[in-house]
Amino acid sequence: MHGIAHEPAPHPYLAGVQGRVQIHEGDLLDAARVRDVVERVRPDLVYHLAGQAVPTLATADPLAAIRINVIGTSHAAAAMAAAPGAHLVAASSADVYGIPERAPVAEDAPLRPTNVYAATKVAAEAVLRDLGRRGGRVTILRPSNQIGPRQHPRLAASEFAHRIAEAELGLAEPVIHHGQLEPRREFIDVRDMAAAYEAAGSLDHAGVEVYNVGADSVVSVGEILEILLALARVPIRAELDPERVRAGVPDALVLDSELFRARTGWAPAIPLERSLSDTLDFWRHALSGEVAART
Repeated sequence: MHGIAHEPAPHPYLAGVQGRVQIHEGDLLDAARVRDVVERVRPDLVYHLAGQAVPTLATADPLAAIRINVIGTSHAAAAMAAAPGAHLVAASSADVYGIPERAPVAEDAPLRPTNVYAATKVAAEAVLRDLGRRGGRVTILRPSNQIGPRQHPRLAASEFAHRIAEAELGLAEPVIHHGQLEPRREFIDVRDMAAAYEAAGSLDHAGVEVYNVGADSVVSVGEILEILLALARVPIRAELDPERVRAGVPDALVLDSELFRARTGWAPAIPLERSLSDTLDFWRHALSGEVAART
């Protein structure tokens, strides 16, 4: 197995697969480098998961998000010419639906992005559809919200857990500032999502197919926060930060993912409470390590 990473070694988050995956250093924005790696490896199956995946960061720097998510995807698609017949599995997002007219939302629902991140994903899907029209084999997954260990600390569940771990270590005040807590979502553990990508790689089809990937239950962001606060080892209060309140956020986003489940047999296996507990433990361990390294 091979992978492309834009940061230089060592790759601490890839420690679990060292010895099984050969890492090639390269930037998705370097079209020649991406094509060179694909030409040398000649893969049968490619997973394209690289991108700016944090909506707030995409909003803060739209040009960077467009470069990474749209132009980067164009480079990945172009490189597939060096691997004729290879299957490309690509990550999109349920955010492409915006504020759906009805729930659950199926794959044929209109795409109505309400933020920069979602708009870049719609554009990236257009690039991938063009690859399919030119003979490529592409599977696009639109997952619901993902949570779990190692998640970026600017995404809600991970940010809550990170702040709790900081407070427990005395590195920050025991307070969590949050935005809207009412929106309801399906939350998938990243390990279950990895299994979904693996299952997608086994699909046999021509052209482009698109699948929703959702969880078994829908919970509010507030419920996520409540579970994490109950796991905290010190008292922590929560406060609304008006600057974190975003416009264009749907009250609920519920996916119809029966098509993907029927085609692959995939289903989520990790309960929400375990996923959140593991996320909090990850940040406890990571921050403790940082403190120890400074002393």
